[in-house]
Amino acid sequence: MKNVFLSCLTVMMVITAISCSKDDDDNNNASLGKITGSVQVWNDKATSLADRSGVTVVINNLSNVSTTTAADGSFSFDNLPYDNYDFSFSKSGYGTFKYFGVSHSNSSTIMPTIQFGAISTSTVSALTYVSNTFAGGPGVSYTFSMNPTPTSANRGYVRAFLSTSATVSNTNYMAYSGLRSASNNNVTGGFTADELYGMGFATGQTVFIKMYADAYQSNVYEDPATGRDVFPNINSGSPAAISFVVP
Repeated sequence: MKNVFLSCLTVMMVITAISCSKDDDDNNNASLGKITGSVQVWNDKATSLADRSGVTVVINNLSNVSTTTAADGSFSFDNLPYDNYDFSFSKSGYGTFKYFGVSHSNSSTIMPTIQFGAISTSTVSALTYVSNTFAGGPGVSYTFSMNPTPTSANRGYVRAFLSTSATVSNTNYMAYSGLRSASNNNVTGGFTADELYGMGFATGQTVFIKMYADAYQSNVYEDPATGRDVFPNINSGSPAAISFVVP
């Protein structure tokens, strides 16, 4: 009887161990899932590319976890613990784009399509102050030119950065303009006084403007550590800043 009791006890322990092991595996698998997404790739103009391969996708808050996109732009990460993740997208000739705060809390998380553009191949070759008027009223007007000369079939894209500091740049700014396209050189641009006030500038302040060529798909993102927008596709070639007094 003693041997029979021990045999039954052994069988029960084995069954219990198998059952617990299965439960543990189920619990572990229940907290893992897949993140998938896709990338739409652009040149520095307004052209979407058919080949979307070779974009490196990195999960920033995990060590040594990365993949590359397929020809259709798709990518996938399997068996990721449920958490919030930050991603970086990079490729030679393209500005790094960062995407923050992907909430992963189920077996399959699908990210929005990432728009990913190339660094601008143009430069701003000239920026000249014109007057303290714009659009028929007070403000500031200027002209700019680009290299190579833009055309209607091969437009250039620019962005202006403004500050009360003479060292204004795409990383040291108080305000910036939207992306503007140009189809020729000696283009007139500017800001009305109301636009300048809306940017936080005041009458009588000296303001400096620096202009850069940017890409149609600019890869701009907000850095959560600083709360400032980052412009990865800016071409650093740029003439000296101009200055004016806010009317």
